[in-house]
Amino acid sequence: MPFLSFFRSAFILCAALAAPLFAPTAFGYAVEGPAWPGGRVVTLQMSLGNSGSTLQDGNTSWNVATLPAVDEWNASMARLQFATVMNSSVPLKSNDGKNSVIFTNDVFGAPFGAGVVAITYYWTSGGNLTEADVLFNQAETFDSYRGDLQFVAGKPIIDIRRVLLHELGHALGLDHPDDAGQNVTAVMNSVVSDTYLLTSDDLAGIHSLYGAPSGTPTPTATPTPTPTPAPSATPDPNAPSRLVNLSSRMEVGTGDNVLIGGFIIQGDKRKKILLRGLGPSLAAVGVPGALQDPQLTLLDSAGAVIETNDNWRDSPEVADILASALPPTDDRESAIVARLNPGSYTIIVEGVNRTTGIGLVENYTLDTYSGSRAANISTRGRVGSGNGVLIGGFIVRGGTDKTVIIRALGPSLGGFASSVILANPLVELHNGDGTIVASNNDWQNGSQADAIVASGLPPSNPRESALLLTLGPGNYTAIVRGADGGEGIGLVEVYDVDP
Repeated sequence: MPFLSFFRSAFILCAALAAPLFAPTAFGYAVEGPAWPGGRVVTLQMSLGNSGSTLQDGNTSWNVATLPAVDEWNASMARLQFATVMNSSVPLKSNDGKNSVIFTNDVFGAPFGAGVVAITYYWTSGGNLTEADVLFNQAETFDSYRGDLQFVAGKPIIDIRRVLLHELGHALGLDHPDDAGQNVTAVMNSVVSDTYLLTSDDLAGIHSLYGAPSGTPTPTATPTPTPTPAPSATPDPNAPSRLVNLSSRMEVGTGDNVLIGGFIIQGDKRKKILLRGLGPSLAAVGVPGALQDPQLTLLDSAGAVIETNDNWRDSPEVADILASALPPTDDRESAIVARLNPGSYTIIVEGVNRTTGIGLVENYTLDTYSGSRAANISTRGRVGSGNGVLIGGFIVRGGTDKTVIIRALGPSLGGFASSVILANPLVELHNGDGTIVASNNDWQNGSQADAIVASGLPPSNPRESALLLTLGPGNYTAIVRGADGGEGIGLVEVYDVDP
């Protein structure tokens, strides 16, 4: 019979958080020793139940609120994946081969200890992990939100998602780097902090155990879209869906031919977002003629410059960019982290010193306050052929369908562009498998013409194209090209028409 042993790792709540006295080292991750055998799927029995009230991120289920933590680890590993059983009825028991995630009053009969918000209790055999139970302290008060820690009367409001993100790191074999004498920014540090996404240190640790996934997944696709391999957790069937990770890719030129993207923040509070302007890293995924030195500029609705960045490591928000776990992979690429009030914004991507090539702009939401959201993306630029087509990517995330209108414009831009406009735009929508979901050339000739008019968003020119679609959760790519092989300035728009 194999020798079995158990261990426990605790996550501590501190009333005050101190900044480090010295600059963090590059990588200081710590590992516990045992790990899961490669190639495994580790099933989590999600038994946290309902919250009893609406959480800050809009969820009413603890299980659903914590699922993005599962997704984040899954997207970061090559040789292991988590699966979930939602609302599991499996009873909590130690050394039963089940991996429970649950609220409890004690740790299998022992007290949690002062200030401990959660513990991972795991079993090993022969140097391999065989079971990991994540126990949340039922005596503590939890919520679910993104961003810096919130406080009431000097005590942090505990964000359950960042706690599970930390505890799953233990379940995978990572330990506390700060307890090992390291001075790094990491989710895996022993104290709850402002860090709520995996950092470069956490990723270096998990890659040392299970390898890094090939490539960096993005919501866009090449002109022939390919499947996205990373699995995702099962969403709550009642959780409202939203558009996330909005992006556009096109051939970036000069003058009127630069990439001009727009987005709207709807709601009643500020939204924290990450913008990325990519070019050199596109060559690594097979895109020829990539823009070699992109510069990113963010403007408000009046056209005033909010921020410009060339080379993301020079950004004043470099710590936030790293903490997002989404830093560009090439130092020549650009990134901006901004906290924006509701309203309309414009992003411009152009080449430094008037250089040209294929470029990509991405918009990631870094907080999930349900009262505000990023929606309604648009990108204007030169539409060519081959890799020079205009591509808009987005993800529908949540447990319900989402209704969108996608428009491809050209002739109506005649009064706004001095260059040749795209005379006859065609739009296609592809799903994450690369399958064409729908296409349109000349919106009035389609079967949806009456519904598009009723939406209040019909294109103003009959040669322009539009799709009105109700989409399930998943990755989508809209591609705009000339219906007759023509080229010129075009515009792609994606509107979230749900209230």
